[in-house]
Amino acid sequence: MFSPPKAAPARHAAMRAALLAFGLASAAPRAARAEGDAERAEALVLGSALNRFVEKKLPADFEIPGDSAAGSRSVSLTLVEARYCGGVDAGRGRLVGVVRLAGQEAPSSPTPPVLGGPRDCLDKIDELAQRRAAPLAGALAVVEIFATWAPWQLKLAIGNAATSGEKPESLAAALARAKVSGPLATLDTSAIRLATERGASLNLDLALAFAKGSDVVTGTFTPAGRATGRETRPPLLDPTGAPAASDAMAGATFAFANRVVALFSQDGPLVLDAEGQTIEIRGLQLSGAANLVTLKGRATSRNLAESARLAIDATGSDLKVSEIHVEPELEDCTAGGLGCRVRNTARAAAASAAAAALTSRYRGQLLRTFLVPPPFSFDIGGQPFKLRLTPSRFRATAAGPVANGKADLE
Repeated sequence: MFSPPKAAPARHAAMRAALLAFGLASAAPRAARAEGDAERAEALVLGSALNRFVEKKLPADFEIPGDSAAGSRSVSLTLVEARYCGGVDAGRGRLVGVVRLAGQEAPSSPTPPVLGGPRDCLDKIDELAQRRAAPLAGALAVVEIFATWAPWQLKLAIGNAATSGEKPESLAAALARAKVSGPLATLDTSAIRLATERGASLNLDLALAFAKGSDVVTGTFTPAGRATGRETRPPLLDPTGAPAASDAMAGATFAFANRVVALFSQDGPLVLDAEGQTIEIRGLQLSGAANLVTLKGRATSRNLAESARLAIDATGSDLKVSEIHVEPELEDCTAGGLGCRVRNTARAAAASAAAAALTSRYRGQLLRTFLVPPPFSFDIGGQPFKLRLTPSRFRATAAGPVANGKADLE
């Protein structure tokens, strides 16, 4: 029989899949057709999170093609520093970077970085280039890098550049060619493959938007093929009142959240161990309203081959467990006689006791203290990425679940 646990472990397995949907964020704006509007995830990422990601990728080499007509050869450059400086307009963001010739001998003693000050994004690039001119052996350049998005591509291109240091002529010439020769890189943002550890996958389209005069990047994931990329919808996210330490915010409609829950559930049933029983939880569904989330699923005991319907209610501006419901799956006793009715009575009593025990154990506990959303692995333009969100608050709106926290993109 599905007997009540005395004390279930803090990492409540049934809650895990619900929170999978909360962590879906990287940079994702407002794209969806009428038929796809109910299924979208939106994310808002601050420049501090983007700068941490860029720093992990540095130094990064890239090549400027030569110009045969002008008799110039290709030049390999290394990006050694970079900082995101905010949106120029809705379709374009600006970074400031420091580049050197690839293979150039490093300074014999450590020198301070060019970037890292409060005026990196305010000063003119020629002023930035002079910050380290005197002690530098070789040449460096401070460059503008523009990230431009239009359905369904993100393009990175060189803008203005300023050089300093010894013999900067070849570096200056290469950057001048790069400015007029087209994008350095183009990444497709349609049919992005979101994959689980065991290979289940979901194809999504990603639209990006930049906030003019702000370092916020916003984006929207929708099921592949559902959006043109230019539609606008009321935003899912309102950053007003977000925790001060958070640099990312992610939200999804309940319909999209359930799609993601179903995806990750393909890796196998969620498992709850309680009082010697191993309980598998399948068919998870997430629903709710403002300041309310309910997770429902079918819980089956491996030991006793008994099942029950489980529902977990969480409420509040930072979601806390308020009630856990357990309903037995009863036999049809139309022709079952007394034995059938006795078994059903026992099942009902056990379910009631289980609900009371679980509610007593978990009532008042924050969902975000039970577990952290798992990493989300996806591929953009052939480049693998992994997103982790460490939540500082979980809440729900009428549209769906929302999380604030620290973003880590690899």
